[in-house]
Amino acid sequence: MPVLRHRTPALTVAVPALLTMAITGFRLDGPALWRDEAVTAGMARRDLGSFFAVLGEIDAVHGLYYLLMKAVVALFGDGETALRAPSVLGAVLAAGATAEIGRRLGGARVGLFAGLLVAVSPALSRYAQEARQYTLAAGLAALATLLLVRALRDRRPLRWYGVTIALLGLTHLFTLLLVPAHLAAVLLHRDRALLLRWAPVTAAALAPCAVLAVVALPQSDQVSWIERPDAVVVTDMLDGLAGTPGFFAFTVVLILLGRNGELWRTAAPWMVLPPLLLLVFSLWSPFYVFRYVLFCIPAVALLTAAGLDRLRWSAGVPVLLAAALLALPAHQQMRLPSERADDLRELARIVRTEHRPGDAVVFHYTSSRRVMSAYPEAYAGLDDVLAARPDQGLDGLEVPPRQFAGRLAGVRRIFYVDHSRKPASSEFAAVDARKDSLLRGGRATWIRTGRWLFKGGSVHLYERRPPFT
Repeated sequence: MPVLRHRTPALTVAVPALLTMAITGFRLDGPALWRDEAVTAGMARRDLGSFFAVLGEIDAVHGLYYLLMKAVVALFGDGETALRAPSVLGAVLAAGATAEIGRRLGGARVGLFAGLLVAVSPALSRYAQEARQYTLAAGLAALATLLLVRALRDRRPLRWYGVTIALLGLTHLFTLLLVPAHLAAVLLHRDRALLLRWAPVTAAALAPCAVLAVVALPQSDQVSWIERPDAVVVTDMLDGLAGTPGFFAFTVVLILLGRNGELWRTAAPWMVLPPLLLLVFSLWSPFYVFRYVLFCIPAVALLTAAGLDRLRWSAGVPVLLAAALLALPAHQQMRLPSERADDLRELARIVRTEHRPGDAVVFHYTSSRRVMSAYPEAYAGLDDVLAARPDQGLDGLEVPPRQFAGRLAGVRRIFYVDHSRKPASSEFAAVDARKDSLLRGGRATWIRTGRWLFKGGSVHLYERRPPFT
């Protein structure tokens, strides 16, 4: 197409980047914040002393992202749009950098197609609408790969590549699986001079990541809920990377059709090695979750775009439009208010509507206390009656069970939040039973006067039996 050959290369990057911003930013405040986003919001509001104390106990792997979010909240507030905006920008970076990689390795049309495929990816859009760091990692992975491509083709220095790899690992450690993919790409290009430059720069970049890994390793219990991958997990991963289930077969055909030598040597290791390594490792110690390999979507887009480039415009454009149309239902679904694992906006609405001055709140699971960070204004004035040190750790500390009855002695009404439908862990089962027994059975002095459901749990309103003492 003549216009792409003669206009500035910026057009190839700008179109996918702007489309990604439009798609991922549409109804950004549609889905309610969920429990993981509540953690982000809560960490962003903490003072620095409490902030670093928490990271010393849990979630150190997310520390750099939480620091970024502290700055965002300080500048723009803690509303849903502000909390999720960095994730949108991460997706925009992923689309733009992918387009530039494609342009450099395959021409303007490959770059445009690749960037557009990233833009319409439902999986990337899903995590761009969440206040977590996964699309930021995808953007940094694409940027790091672009900097490596510049070093391969133009003999550019690698210092910014090293900085980006360090930031990538500090953003999320599992994205460092990109490093063996980059090593494979350098080896496949048979560029010994680049390898000798790449190795020390990468080793230096990995040093701070190694420190983070040492700090985070004792905290690995926080992902103990992850199960070993099975065939269903692998199928879901392939569908997520390809875009939609209906487009998967087309993606495979196009990838095989577009075996462009230089682009293939760069993007194929990126597409294959990180998911494969994480899946194989997870058979021994489960760590695989799809969002941990989200940063491989640009690689799939590049290889698919190379296949589209083999077609005429009259065929390539309709295939691209078909991919976008097949993805449309997924984009619509993910923007439903209750699409996340739990609907903390509805929980906040219930509490805000029903509570009266002097009411208290009790959480069935200690970990559920974090839900208050999602919409804190709804809980203003509620007494977290069992809290001993609410700022200790991620979820605060509660008084021992023997003190529960004394803490409830002067309370007339209690909102009891049963946030999880999963059974309690053995560590907390006895504590949870004590809470239940105080309100629901045996010598209970309470009657339940209200019950509301929200996605992910329920809220029970208990009032003390008259007369109030």
